[in-house]
Amino acid sequence: MKKSNVAVAPILTMSLVLMSACGSSPEESASNDTIPASTSESPAENQENHQQEDASMEESNTQADSGEEENPPPVTKVAGKEEYLNKLDNIQKELDAMPDKKDSDKGVTNAMKNVYGKSYEMYDQALNDLYAVLKKELSSEVMKELQAEQVKWIKEKEDRAHEERLKYEGGTFEHVAFYISLYESTKERCYELVNGYMVE
Repeated sequence: MKKSNVAVAPILTMSLVLMSACGSSPEESASNDTIPASTSESPAENQENHQQEDASMEESNTQADSGEEENPPPVTKVAGKEEYLNKLDNIQKELDAMPDKKDSDKGVTNAMKNVYGKSYEMYDQALNDLYAVLKKELSSEVMKELQAEQVKWIKEKEDRAHEERLKYEGGTFEHVAFYISLYESTKERCYELVNGYMVE
């Protein structure tokens, strides 16, 4: 019995000596290791952070460079004046060549209705095309003013046409007067927009 106790004592003593020599447990050892702040990230994280910083600096430089472009001068005129004046002139030439034009000039009511109805339709289409070009190319603040002006003009055009129609209410010339007024107003407005908002 005494022999087995004596044999166990040296083993226990040896175990205690080894544990104290090692110091702390592996977990404590890992937590006590200090890593310099500059290398606390993995190489991949470190590179990613530098790329983010570079991208951020490039973005701020781009914004600084484009500072002048953020507020460019407003576009108040668009190119194509001569082209659109030619288009408008060609519309009138086409209308003057209509078969009903001679009878219209003689005052034949049906011929006048056809000619002026077609004239209004063609100039109205030209006005819509022109307006679409201006809407696309003019600065938003300029276009906002033009839109308000256009709404006002449309009301005036329609009011004027109805007034002309009422002068001949019940007569054969009632619709002719209506179309003549619409045609004249719309043709005039086309030239106003080209001359006011377009350059060569």
